[in-house]
Amino acid sequence: MWGASNRSFCFKLALAAAFVVLIAAVRLPFITNILAGEEGDFVALVLNDVPTSALDPDHLPREISGSVDGKLILSTFHRTVMPYIILERLGRLFAPHHALGRMPPEKLTVAGRMPFAIIFFLGTAGLIALTIQAATSATKSSSAAIAIAPLAVTFWSLTSPLAVGASIQPQLDGSAGVLLLGIAATLLAVGDIGRSGARWRFLTAGVLAGLGKHEWAMAFAAAAALGVATIALAPILARRAANLAFAAFFIGLALAVALSYAISPEDYRQGFQVMANFYSETGGQLWALEPAQWPLTLPVMALVVADGIFLLFVLRPLLRTAPGLLLAYLGATGITIGYTVSGWHGDNFPRYFAPPLVMLPIVFVALWLRFKESISPPIGWSVVIAATLGLGANYAFLAESYAGKVSLTELRGTPLAQLAQDVETAAKIAHDTNGVVITETTTWIYHPGINYIWATKAYAERYLAAHFPAFKDRLVLPPQP
Repeated sequence: MWGASNRSFCFKLALAAAFVVLIAAVRLPFITNILAGEEGDFVALVLNDVPTSALDPDHLPREISGSVDGKLILSTFHRTVMPYIILERLGRLFAPHHALGRMPPEKLTVAGRMPFAIIFFLGTAGLIALTIQAATSATKSSSAAIAIAPLAVTFWSLTSPLAVGASIQPQLDGSAGVLLLGIAATLLAVGDIGRSGARWRFLTAGVLAGLGKHEWAMAFAAAAALGVATIALAPILARRAANLAFAAFFIGLALAVALSYAISPEDYRQGFQVMANFYSETGGQLWALEPAQWPLTLPVMALVVADGIFLLFVLRPLLRTAPGLLLAYLGATGITIGYTVSGWHGDNFPRYFAPPLVMLPIVFVALWLRFKESISPPIGWSVVIAATLGLGANYAFLAESYAGKVSLTELRGTPLAQLAQDVETAAKIAHDTNGVVITETTTWIYHPGINYIWATKAYAERYLAAHFPAFKDRLVLPPQP
């Protein structure tokens, strides 16, 4: 008996390892894409020799927005600071030391992207574990489709252009976002509501959801309220246990939000202003649903629909045993709807949808594992075929991006050669003029010896006059495209 159990464990471990290797291999062609746009801000967070939190008077991670005469200019991220604390401390564990100014550009790019990729994979560990369990658990049906379907769905979602790009992009959503919300969704997905420790799982999931961006906490607060309302209307016997678990989740969420606010009230308040500014500029444009964005956003929308249909068919037994899956689904859907309605396209890469792209497969695979005895082989084959078609679409988009040598992440679609030329041009102007060039921190990552500032011309002039008067007449702008 022990031998059979041991062989089963080894098989699952080998399958999981092969699965991870395949998913990671899809990213290798893109991990050397030159850093662009805001990516340098986040690379500096993990690669700068001295953590910015050690340089800040409040000991909080800060954005490096300039360097003049060897002195760094630090500014707030204008967001709740907690996810940046997590990102700085965890990301630096996986980042090489003394990289800036010492590594050649290509190796520096990989060194900058790798910590974010590792954090992304840590956030998907629960999804992969659930997928392997769903594929290998015993069932009365002998249909291969019942075992292949969860593998196909997870592989499709994690190799979609959005997942590939978000996993290697030095940004918050695909790294700390996937980590916090991926673990939270996993905790909500595993175990029955009647088992010991259920309330602690919900409490921990609430804490994780509350440690992130305002949008995530708001979506989950609404999801918890909607979930309680659904439980109140459903004729189930386990209503009290479910309500207590949801209460534990909300308490965890509230405690985490309170902690985030207490650490830096000003940063937290600025986050609301950022949200308001985004919506005032683009609210209601539904940029994410435009045809040009379909290769990236359609997988998220498809999972929202697929999970929703699945939940409708099993809602009553699910509420009795595992209402956390409904909460995870509603939270992911709330985030998806919120960003869709906001219309914000930022850097032309919809990274904001990355956490739902990991949470929604967790819900699907957990539902599949829980109800696989009731799933007929034709449904299983339908899922496999749909996922295979999705994989084909993934390959076509990724292959085109690779062959065209264009960015997959920041400033998506821009030729990599142009991005590299922009960096070199700005750095050359700084060196040739011995001036302070207006350029993004990404340029400084590749050329840490330059004087630069990332700000509007008017603000940069005022800042230099106030803090670096010797440089007040040495501000230069790179040529405009």
